[in-house]
Amino acid sequence: MTYRAWTLKQFDRAALKDLTAAIAEQNTEELEMNAMDDEPWSEQKYAATLAAQQKEVGLLAGILAARGITDPTEALTLLAGEEELSDPMLLTDMDKACARILEAIDKEQTIVVYGDYDVDGVTATALLYQHLKGMGASVKCMLPSREGDGYGLSKNAIQSIHDKGCQLIVTVDNGISALEEAEFAASLGVDLIVTDHHLPHDALPKAVAVVDPRRADDHSPFKGLCGAGVAFKLCAALDGCPPEEMLDYCGDLAAVGTVADVMPLTGENRTLVKAGLKLLQQTDRPGISALLEEVGLEGKPITAENVSYAIAPRINAAGRMDNAVTALQLVLCEDEERAAELAHKLNEINVTRQETEQEIVKAAQEQLDAEPAILEDRVILIWGRDWHPGVIGIVASRLVEKTGRPVIVVSVDEHGEGKGSGRSVQGFNLHECIASCEDILLRFGGHAMAAGLSVREENLPELRRRLNEWAARECAVLFTPPLECDLSIHLDRITVESVRRLEQLAPYGAENPTPVFVLEKAVIDGIFSVSEGKHCRLRLRQGNASIYAVWFGMPPEQLPYTMGDVVDAAVNLSVYESLRGAQLSGRILELHPAGFGNAAAEQTALVQALRRGTPLSAEQKARIAPERSDIITVYRELQARRWHAEDLQPLFAKLGEENTGKILVAITALEQVGLIAVRERSGAKFWELVPAEGKKNLADAPILKCLEER
Repeated sequence: MTYRAWTLKQFDRAALKDLTAAIAEQNTEELEMNAMDDEPWSEQKYAATLAAQQKEVGLLAGILAARGITDPTEALTLLAGEEELSDPMLLTDMDKACARILEAIDKEQTIVVYGDYDVDGVTATALLYQHLKGMGASVKCMLPSREGDGYGLSKNAIQSIHDKGCQLIVTVDNGISALEEAEFAASLGVDLIVTDHHLPHDALPKAVAVVDPRRADDHSPFKGLCGAGVAFKLCAALDGCPPEEMLDYCGDLAAVGTVADVMPLTGENRTLVKAGLKLLQQTDRPGISALLEEVGLEGKPITAENVSYAIAPRINAAGRMDNAVTALQLVLCEDEERAAELAHKLNEINVTRQETEQEIVKAAQEQLDAEPAILEDRVILIWGRDWHPGVIGIVASRLVEKTGRPVIVVSVDEHGEGKGSGRSVQGFNLHECIASCEDILLRFGGHAMAAGLSVREENLPELRRRLNEWAARECAVLFTPPLECDLSIHLDRITVESVRRLEQLAPYGAENPTPVFVLEKAVIDGIFSVSEGKHCRLRLRQGNASIYAVWFGMPPEQLPYTMGDVVDAAVNLSVYESLRGAQLSGRILELHPAGFGNAAAEQTALVQALRRGTPLSAEQKARIAPERSDIITVYRELQARRWHAEDLQPLFAKLGEENTGKILVAITALEQVGLIAVRERSGAKFWELVPAEGKKNLADAPILKCLEER
């Protein structure tokens, strides 16, 4: 089990006061300007409106201050969402790319837009294809298949393009690593333009143009564009217009690609996504409209969150399970009836993806249950035969969420070759870890947080050993990154209107997360089952005010708290329309016993490191080494009541959070000598006593022997 520390952001209270005043004044002036009154407001009316605005925007100003935005001018610019889009021609080689494309149009040469099978690649392909077609170009598009071609431009694809008489390839969302492929294209007399956003290697592909904001010699001001964002800039450059003029034409596709690729929703991306979401709200694309209807979003507000959780997975599913061409056909489709068919097909593919993912997660969990020693690894490597390679990355993400450790999931095919996909945690460079095993791998690539590899089946046990050797050497104690909370609030000071104001900070996503609030000393006043027990809703009371908050993925029986418990809750806030009018609603991220600090997270990491054989310092050992009396106290607590095995924070709070390490060592020792075990009851796991067979000697527990070693 892992626990996270919480950090509460600090800021200058004086700056908050100035910020609140500036936002309130701006809003008041806008209200006066837009008022229907023929005469200017009186000083009294202006003052009253200003005072009301200061109350309403206080929460919004607090979030801005907590995130370091204390300059009123910067704050007002951000709230207006008016950050300018930089000149596309500032991107290195953009002039060369435009010149060659315009030449191809003039000479009626066929252009092939070559994309990728994920959402960013599909939207980038559709965006550029439609724009070139609108310019009168002879244009085709092509996407690789995940299993047949793999990622990026391939020699087979280039050969096929050449054989069809096409003379120019423009890549989108790929190509920056296609060094050999670029030379192959040149040898066939096929020109290549690369547009990409991934980090280049030391050498660039030899192409007519390489447009990538992450080139070392690129001096464009914004580096956070996705593949569709770069394609968007290329379209603006081809038209010779300010990029803002393109937003009404293809900002929607660029926005979907940006959100789906988890790009930072700051700077130019914020402007692009904000405009794109507005366009999606009233889309005139039959394919997108059909997809919105299929997922139940027709006529509802379109946010970055529901793009991420409803639209993107269905477009992605085509490339994962079937062929990304289906998704591309949907985006480009202009016939409503055909669009509805394609949207339904994508939804069915996504259902298959979910079922396949669940099957693999279940098989992986069965392996972990059968071989609990795997859970002691710093890097979890797990494999199975013929697991669908399109979903193993998602499975790895699920296991990271559950274990708090880097996970690599490998699918072994009939030829004994394993293809793996890994996901990491903050602070652990998975790519470097995998690279240390390069000599036993067929291929590998990726970055610190996500990586892929290919390996022979017979080398998997050695790979597991080597990965963990590197991790033990380079990252002996793995601390879980803290949950960053913006503000501590009191419910009796929060209004529906003040929470509504937070929408001015949207769209939320990478580097602009949904605000996280802390409700301190909240009493659990009610526990309710949601969605047939998949989730629970709590009524949290703070003084005379209360709020209903949903905890997704937490069935009521697994909740380690009971009615009347006093907790600190980390929550998101929103507004929903009920029969009684607008009401505040919460979404629980985590619960702690009231007043809980960060000692539990730190000491848990030390105990986990010890269990994995990490040598600890004498000072670290002293902090987590229990006396015999400590172990007896823990045993009696487990004897007195059932404690949830997957969240022991209430037990830590009762016995003293500063004793977390000692409590965990005691539990581990009691389990190792067979005095306690985890038992599942009604869908939840609890620590229970095991009837003793013969005398048990605590000194035999391996974890206590480790603590005694000098």
